Amino acid sequence: MTAMGLIPAYQAADTVGRVVRGSLRHLGHVLVVDDGSTDGTSAAAREAGAVVISHARNRGKGYALKTGFLYALKAGYDAVVTLDADTQHDPEEIPKLLEKAGEGEIVLGARLREKTVIPKARYWTNMVGVRCISWRAKAALDDSQSGFRLYKAGVLEGVKFRGGRFEGETELIIRAGRKGFRIVNVPVKAIYTPDILCKSHYRAVRDTYRICMMFLRSFFWL
Repeated sequence: MTAMGLIPAYQAADTVGRVVRGSLRHLGHVLVVDDGSTDGTSAAAREAGAVVISHARNRGKGYALKTGFLYALKAGYDAVVTLDADTQHDPEEIPKLLEKAGEGEIVLGARLREKTVIPKARYWTNMVGVRCISWRAKAALDDSQSGFRLYKAGVLEGVKFRGGRFEGETELIIRAGRKGFRIVNVPVKAIYTPDILCKSHYRAVRDTYRICMMFLRSFFWL
């Protein structure tokens, strides 16, 4: 199985290089989709060894993922491993996802077992989401919001999602599960340092609202 790394990035010049270099230790190719950054994210990613595609303006994580998925399919990769650019995911755990890929078409890096490390508000919000999204996806998920994932090419070819921002990842999981793709979990470290929380582009009210509205719309999908 040939797999590439995909890192959607926005204003991540200080951290994206570390994520790229760590990912290249386990994957032969890493793509960074710079989603309209103005801080030198693209230059830092290229210097670290990544191929970079830049959006002219910020369009959201979902759109950045779509750009990366299309690139991977055109290049003929069998799978894509996604990581966030802020060092929230440890690239040294990429082999865990690769090893689990024989059991499913999507592998989720699940962080919720490390309850004491995760901010309480995020933990309980995620736990509610896990139950609701597991039900809609017809799959037992351990972490519905983790961006540390492996997707096989069949999923990227067979599942289309509309959400352009953080809700896009959740929509993809629900649509894939309902189409019968197997979703499996693998425990990974939960990394929530004050620096990561400060740099996060997830906005609790706005983005949680978008995820909730997408979840409600899922009841009307054909």
